[in-house]
Amino acid sequence: MKNKLIIVLTLLSLFFLDISCKKYLDVNEDPNNPTYVAPEKRLVGAITLSNGAAMFRGSREVVAICQYGCAEFQGAAETWRMTSAYFFWQNAYTWALPNCVDLVRLGKSESKPEFIGAGEVLMAYNFGILSDQYGSIVLDDYYNGTAAINLIPKFNDQQSVYSKIDSLLSDAIQNFEKAGSSNKLNAANGDIMFHGNIDNWIRFAWALKARYYNHLSKKGNLYNAQDILNACSKAFNGDGMDAEFAHLAGGMETDENPWYSWGGFSYYGDLDIHNDPLYSPRYLTWSQFFVNMLTSFPVTNTLYTDPRISKIMEPAASDGAYRGLAMGGRLSGGQGLLPDGSPGDATKTSRSDYGYFSRSGFYTNQTSPTPFITYSEVKFIEAEAKLRSGDAGGALNSYKEAVNANMRKLGVNATDIANYWVAQEADGLTAHFNDLTQGLSHIMRQKYIALCLNPETWTDLRRMDYSQDIYGPSFVRPKDLNPLFTGSTQWIRAMCYENNEEARNPDAVNAEGGNSPGVRLLTPVWWDKP
Repeated sequence: MKNKLIIVLTLLSLFFLDISCKKYLDVNEDPNNPTYVAPEKRLVGAITLSNGAAMFRGSREVVAICQYGCAEFQGAAETWRMTSAYFFWQNAYTWALPNCVDLVRLGKSESKPEFIGAGEVLMAYNFGILSDQYGSIVLDDYYNGTAAINLIPKFNDQQSVYSKIDSLLSDAIQNFEKAGSSNKLNAANGDIMFHGNIDNWIRFAWALKARYYNHLSKKGNLYNAQDILNACSKAFNGDGMDAEFAHLAGGMETDENPWYSWGGFSYYGDLDIHNDPLYSPRYLTWSQFFVNMLTSFPVTNTLYTDPRISKIMEPAASDGAYRGLAMGGRLSGGQGLLPDGSPGDATKTSRSDYGYFSRSGFYTNQTSPTPFITYSEVKFIEAEAKLRSGDAGGALNSYKEAVNANMRKLGVNATDIANYWVAQEADGLTAHFNDLTQGLSHIMRQKYIALCLNPETWTDLRRMDYSQDIYGPSFVRPKDLNPLFTGSTQWIRAMCYENNEEARNPDAVNAEGGNSPGVRLLTPVWWDKP
């Protein structure tokens, strides 16, 4: 896998930078064109870069916006001081998407529909995550694998992007069905996600359809619960099907889970991170808000320790308690708000009073997979669609399976799972699902846990309008907030376009209202408006 990734990165460098080279023993070969690479050898690059270059780069700062992780001395993202220096745009357009486009092009030229389908699914995923963070994005004028790159492309509005995503996924499903069991997806061991299982690729496509249909919950008649449920019925239907990137140990940094080290969490030398004075990670510890999600029930905020907490985070070395910081409050500010909204312990100002973020559990370990979309998420989507369509009993059943699937994935034993539901039922769970807001509180809080560190959480927070009725009284805006957010109800809604796009393509950026943080951060994307 490492050698294949090196090939992909090298080819991309040649393509985008047009670096000349000379092969003295092969003077008849054009030195400015990269060597042909078959689609079965390009697939690994498309998957790898969609994960590391795009998804991780689109989540590194977003996890602070979503209140998962806190910095020791406070980070810009933590207090919504986002600017045009945010580089997800570049990573997606210059690294991840070209591999996906070329996969489609090669699949068509060689009559291999399975590679067309894989490229289209990954394109849909990348366009989706881009549009969900920026709104209008480059779509029609993007690189198509044959023509020269347009350096001043027009932007497509988000509604058009969503229509294109749906058509890409529909076409992908048709191509996968054409290929069937005779597909060559894993001919060169390049299908590092599903190992040539075409049925899982089809279910991946349907899972993404369900996700993007579900995003339209504010769009009136465009939201169709039955379409969502139909997509869910054809998506992942059991454990072990998740679309995820399986990280490796002992290889290049890009083979490791980025939350473990290379994504801003590395340290100098081989000393224990708990004792290394040079250790200065992007996120020191988990937020108290996330701790609250794992130590209290939705709706009532009754205290109960979720059996997943020890799988996800470490307790404090000082006293063995699970606690977290307030967003924007720094280590010096002590513990954040407790589940009922009351102040935490302001005297807890030592590193030893908090469990570390990196290398603390399932989501931040060296070999932990990072998912694009999971079976658990599909069941949460299904639960929400059923609840909104008036099927409270069906919603509750889907919700339970969503939570159970995540617990099984994290290794929670059957007894602890059973005890968890006994306690939930005693707390009024069934009755809560007879109320839309209370049912959504269960679904969205548990989905927040299950989608830990996934940028999809930010979409959910915006769809729910950052509601305390949904997420509880401890869900408040960060301390030392960016002063652009003057109103007490203003929350961050989108990202600034990247500075090189702003400089090179000002007409397209200005057509979106300009790129000042005061405009971009406060302007909802299309699906975020009624």
